[in-house]
Amino acid sequence: MLRQNRINKIRNQNSLMDVAQKIQQANRIWLSTHKSADGDGLGSEMAFYHAMNSISKEVHIVHNDPSAARYAFLTEKTHDASEHFEFEVSDLALILDTHDPALCSPFFEKLQAHKVSVIFIDHHVPVKKNIPFVSYFIQENASCTGEIVFELIKKLQIEITPKIATALYASLLFDTQNFKYIRSSSKPFEMATELIRAGADHLLIQKNIFDNWSVNKMNYLSLLIQNVDYRNEQKMALIKISRKSLEDFKLSSDDVTDFVDLFMSIQSLEVAIVIREENFNDYKLSFRSRTHEVLTWAQSFSGGGHLYSSGAWVSDTEKNILARIDSLIQKQNKLIS
Repeated sequence: MLRQNRINKIRNQNSLMDVAQKIQQANRIWLSTHKSADGDGLGSEMAFYHAMNSISKEVHIVHNDPSAARYAFLTEKTHDASEHFEFEVSDLALILDTHDPALCSPFFEKLQAHKVSVIFIDHHVPVKKNIPFVSYFIQENASCTGEIVFELIKKLQIEITPKIATALYASLLFDTQNFKYIRSSSKPFEMATELIRAGADHLLIQKNIFDNWSVNKMNYLSLLIQNVDYRNEQKMALIKISRKSLEDFKLSSDDVTDFVDLFMSIQSLEVAIVIREENFNDYKLSFRSRTHEVLTWAQSFSGGGHLYSSGAWVSDTEKNILARIDSLIQKQNKLIS
């Protein structure tokens, strides 16, 4: 059933050699990632930044919005997308950890306006699109985008320095959640071994990305636990996070991004859905599951991701979003009944 629902294979797909050659031929490299950037996107981006610096290639990082505080050790020498940029025909832009242009605004529109060649480097399930000046390098079997960047840096025969290793290790640990989510492959462990040997700072990553809880965050989780909407004999959890509640506890959106995975630690739970209010009628949806494919749920909201871990940004009322989620749940129940 999953294969029937999958969107056709993406066009303009590069090989590892294609991407390496385009990088070598470019006079200047622009790097970016999706909005609300996470440890995978930022780690991949910073690893590539250090790699390009090591071979004296001109390289610039451009972000579409500010990065969360816990990633400060991964974000250096970045530009804001609102700045004015001078592009050249020989430039190449690499956008990491997404292949959705809607998540890369306004920088993507600037690249398009100047006809700059763009390569999306990603590990999420590909969506068929044909956009001028855009090609793709997508490996959905990779544990993280950092794994793809790791192979690319080695293909370019660039030495893995401690800075590169630390950035890639951050990507790997973040997207596997400390090796909790891997895809029946030894590659993540082999990659980790190489990166530790190359000087990756494990303790720095643990301290900044994972061991950073505050008393406010713990108190908010305590409140949230009491208000979860459990359904289907406690096999499904619907978790609503309002903007006001975050403000009351002096928390940011990034502070609660790991809550959906925490709820999936409940043994009886099969599906967790988080509806997080960002602004008025603007929501971030996160879907997690052990047993049910939820990618198509995210895709129904114009989102994407992985088969059992996906999400979407939605501009609509909470009432309408909840009604659409209820409809998806009902359809799922009919399929498994």
